[in-house]
Amino acid sequence: MIVRRLIFEDAEQSFRVMIADEAAKHMFRLCNANRSQETGGILTGSYSSDYSTAEVVEATGPPADSEFGRDWFHRGTDGLEELLIAKWNEAPRTHYLGEWHFHTANVPWPSAQDKKQMREVARDARYKCAQPLLVIVCPVGAGQWVVKCYVFPGGTAPQPLRMVEDPDFDEPEPGEGAA
Repeated sequence: MIVRRLIFEDAEQSFRVMIADEAAKHMFRLCNANRSQETGGILTGSYSSDYSTAEVVEATGPPADSEFGRDWFHRGTDGLEELLIAKWNEAPRTHYLGEWHFHTANVPWPSAQDKKQMREVARDARYKCAQPLLVIVCPVGAGQWVVKCYVFPGGTAPQPLRMVEDPDFDEPEPGEGAA
């Protein structure tokens, strides 16, 4: 599977989200494992010193106490506190940046429940995340995905970010890059 880092930015080009290729591959593998049920997890990473760029280095799978169905997903919390403490204490230090999940239908925008959850995250001091990210993955064909990214600054309405080309990505030669 050829996957490159995914890059999103706002309309003003003042805020950017970069999702590492391994994080993206992990999301796609989890979505592909059971296309008939939603899944998801959290995003961890860090911000640039001026907070203009969020770099997602990991997309976790669903905690063991998560619940899901064909068109809904409730991310559990089992083990997340310990994971986030460990990430904070590692070098380089990373932390919670937001959520990701899979919509089984090709509906790449936040549901009413998604919006409610992300507003709660932004306003809950325990998360320490005033502008959480939400990444939604949808299937469009075998091994093909639509990925959308939203930011919820201060718990306000979601702001969609647009995907931009990765200037450091080189197209593989024919026959290269199969994973």
